[in-house]
Amino acid sequence: MSDLGFLEPLLADPAVEEVIVLGGRRTFVVKDGAKTLLPGVTDAQTVRRIAERLLAGTGRRLDLASPIVSAQLEDGSRVHITGPPVTHPDRLNIQIRKFVLAAQNLDQLADRGTLTREQAAELASAIRDDRTVLVAGSPGAGKTTLINCLLSEVPPQRRVVACEEVFEISVDVPDMTQMQTRDEGLDGGAAITLRDLVREALRQRPDRIVVGEVRGPEALDLLMALNAGCSGLATIHANSANDALDKLISYAVLAGQNISIEFLRRTIASVVDLVVFLRRGPSGRVVEQILDVQTHESSMSPPSSGGRE
Repeated sequence: MSDLGFLEPLLADPAVEEVIVLGGRRTFVVKDGAKTLLPGVTDAQTVRRIAERLLAGTGRRLDLASPIVSAQLEDGSRVHITGPPVTHPDRLNIQIRKFVLAAQNLDQLADRGTLTREQAAELASAIRDDRTVLVAGSPGAGKTTLINCLLSEVPPQRRVVACEEVFEISVDVPDMTQMQTRDEGLDGGAAITLRDLVREALRQRPDRIVVGEVRGPEALDLLMALNAGCSGLATIHANSANDALDKLISYAVLAGQNISIEFLRRTIASVVDLVVFLRRGPSGRVVEQILDVQTHESSMSPPSSGGRE
């Protein structure tokens, strides 16, 4: 993509994971999880021109009626733009999240220090044994990278169906179908939600269902799918492994008023096997905790002091 001004070299740099433009007054780049402020500023007109160029061909537009826009670029990067009246009249913000695959398998993650050799072996065995794994952490903690590495361990005869908001999974699984959501189109096309995709996935005879990010009522559909005999793999934003399980319950409750929390606790305890918690720190991204849900009923209680269980 050309004609992006000062963003062009940043987007071309394979080490850049994220670019944050705050109204042209400040620009940050993220490399290896570390954020750096770049020198230099630009004017509001240039930022708007770049925003319009980014959205060209995506089917999205930025105007007063739609001041918040998310779209996927041709290279798979995800762009999020906010403008007036949500922002100040002279300020338009652009955030571009590139998908940088730092590792392609668990051994490479171990080489980078994200997890230990023992943890890598445990997770590889869990995937080969069709166990369900929930990957938790803050934004930018490396959850998608870990999902890709875990999928590289899926036996070739297994069928995988992935449901994502934006295509981010990038791994060579012989039998994998990927589907992404769709916003309500300007042409009147109906929206397709993660709930829709998870339900559709069940019709495709999956051995493993993957949900790119659980953050709403699709949590209940995922639990029902897992209770039907599939194994699963999903990410969720959380502050700990136990917090991830509590959030899964909270999201599932959003699906309806007649859903018992006790029922959800029993279901999660029976269908979720491991929760992997990633933390992003000054030294990089690390697997801080692997929680075995099946053998620790206390994991459904409020978080303890932390550490591996």
